[in-house]
Amino acid sequence: MKEAGVEITRLCESWWSRLADSSRAEQQRYAENFLRLLGWEQPIPFSPREGAASLGALPFLLRGGGQTTVTVFFVSPGTLDPPATLLDRGIDFCPATRALVDDVAQAKLSFVLITDFYRSFLYDARTDDLLLHANDPRTFQEEFVPVLKRLQVERGALEELRRQPRSVVARQLREWSEHWIKEIALRCRVGEDTASLAIDRLLVIRYLFDRDILRRTKWRLQQRFTFVLQHAASDMPEHSGRELVHLFHDMWFDWHMDVFEGTPELDRAMVDDAIAVPLLREFALMGRSKFSIATILESFNHGEPAEKMRVRMVPDSNEERDHYLSRQTIESIDAARIELDLIEEGYRAIFHWFDKVTGLYERLEAAFAHRTRRQPQQEDFDLFAWSEQDKHRPNACSDKVTYACEHGFGAYYNSPRQYRIARLLLTLHLIDLYTQTRQAVNTFPSFKTILMKRPMVLSPERVMNVRRTVEPVSDYGAE
Repeated sequence: MKEAGVEITRLCESWWSRLADSSRAEQQRYAENFLRLLGWEQPIPFSPREGAASLGALPFLLRGGGQTTVTVFFVSPGTLDPPATLLDRGIDFCPATRALVDDVAQAKLSFVLITDFYRSFLYDARTDDLLLHANDPRTFQEEFVPVLKRLQVERGALEELRRQPRSVVARQLREWSEHWIKEIALRCRVGEDTASLAIDRLLVIRYLFDRDILRRTKWRLQQRFTFVLQHAASDMPEHSGRELVHLFHDMWFDWHMDVFEGTPELDRAMVDDAIAVPLLREFALMGRSKFSIATILESFNHGEPAEKMRVRMVPDSNEERDHYLSRQTIESIDAARIELDLIEEGYRAIFHWFDKVTGLYERLEAAFAHRTRRQPQQEDFDLFAWSEQDKHRPNACSDKVTYACEHGFGAYYNSPRQYRIARLLLTLHLIDLYTQTRQAVNTFPSFKTILMKRPMVLSPERVMNVRRTVEPVSDYGAE
């Protein structure tokens, strides 16, 4: 294996020494020799898709054992950015690798190796994960060759490659976000609270369009967002900022999501293409793993020790609260409400107790349906009798998520940072709930009554005997 790695290093160095005299046929000969040294005697050439064709990439398909496939693209010098510069910026792709991985993902293939015989990238096309990267042939020899040899691929070496820990991915997202929040605040002369809203909106859009809940206008809005990203990445990106602001406006107009509510100060900042274009270009080059709720929550694990603790807190049992919920009936549920204190309970308590409330609504709806079925039924269907029965249905059992947001659940925050994190996490959690229940959404519920400014003195009765547990740092972010 070591000899093969040395030979590959020599082959790459030979290619670069003869680069000025190279032709397409010469590139193909070097590519086949490169793969032969890895044990792939008969790689399968194929016609490139749109992204690969536009880059002049030379594609091959390698078939390992089972369902494992490796798509290999050989590209021209200057096509790939140095991997180290991408990682320093907290992004996972350069424009070329993004286009090539997208091509492979559409074809539902497994792994993607992209190289110019000097710089190299290995991705999992199914998950968007950057698995390995090399800034030079010697690094390729040390890290890529042991897992790309044919026998190793057939034994499952690529499937066993360790992904980056969530804590690392979250740190990259945090550093990228902080960089752009500072850039927007400084160059557009707005507060960092306003600048952070631009990042939150992008995170919500990316999370939302990966799921199918906006039945009414999702396709139109998703197409517009794709157009904005492509336009910003083009050679003539003028007015990308204006298009982005228009999309923000329509997200509020169509869906009433609180995070998109009109903010004139932010609109004036984001129409500036000097900010919007590079921001959008980098945002499009981030991998999917950065956009899970767990990763986004972990990205806030910094700053004051108390705030870091609120990110790590595990919701503890609360007997008083559980007893209160257990006593609710069909007749009382509409008036029931629980409230939590983010200072004492942390951010994950939002998910835990919101789900408890909506779960209670589900159970009481089933109880109401059971009670209705047990009532004597007339032989002929009586619409008026049915209407009389249905008017006794609790409002909480109709649109459960909306009712929980507007009546049944509340959370106290004490700072703009806490409000920002809570609003972002709650928005993403609602998207997940709508996805799981396959509920078609007309508009999002308002957060006006769910997120409340904490009073100076908060009565213990309001939050029902809070206790807290802090998750050990060593366990958090484990894959």
